[in-house]
Amino acid sequence: FNNSGNLFVGNILILGQCILSVVQDLAEEVFLQETDMPATLLLGMEGMYGLLFGIPLYLFMAPKTGEASLAEIWAALVSDPIKGGYIMGLVLLVLLTGIFNIVATEVTSSMTRNVWKNFRTVLVWALGLVLFYAGGNENLGEEWVVPGSFYVLGGFLVMTLGTTMYYSNRCESAAAIAGLW
Repeated sequence: FNNSGNLFVGNILILGQCILSVVQDLAEEVFLQETDMPATLLLGMEGMYGLLFGIPLYLFMAPKTGEASLAEIWAALVSDPIKGGYIMGLVLLVLLTGIFNIVATEVTSSMTRNVWKNFRTVLVWALGLVLFYAGGNENLGEEWVVPGSFYVLGGFLVMTLGTTMYYSNRCESAAAIAGLW
């Protein structure tokens, strides 16, 4: 692929991921809000689906893209316990994140969860700034750039204000309906 080809494919993949993410979020909300399905059962079912779909897809696509075979990956993990520990830690992190996400959907809604997911960007940006200035390696993190960083900070403030206003109005509406106001 040339750069424009990669850009096009990347944009198509991102668009597809957005659409499938919406379908997944709505399906999760239907299962969790309209039925009595436990959140962890739904998460387990999603994980099993991912394995049943992902492993054959990897086995089919890996030779065509020059990726390592499962035997090569296993040999690399067995030969280096640090890599194996890192992979296990990553699996546990993804599991914990999945549990938090699915329980958040269970107790609120998928829309609420997705609004709050936007705040990850704030954390990534702030950590990037810390890494850049405290790490001593200018290849890590992100430099504060004037005026661009002020635009980013302003965007985060608008997002925070909008979210706060939405939820404060929603709470007031719910309280008024319940006769508390």
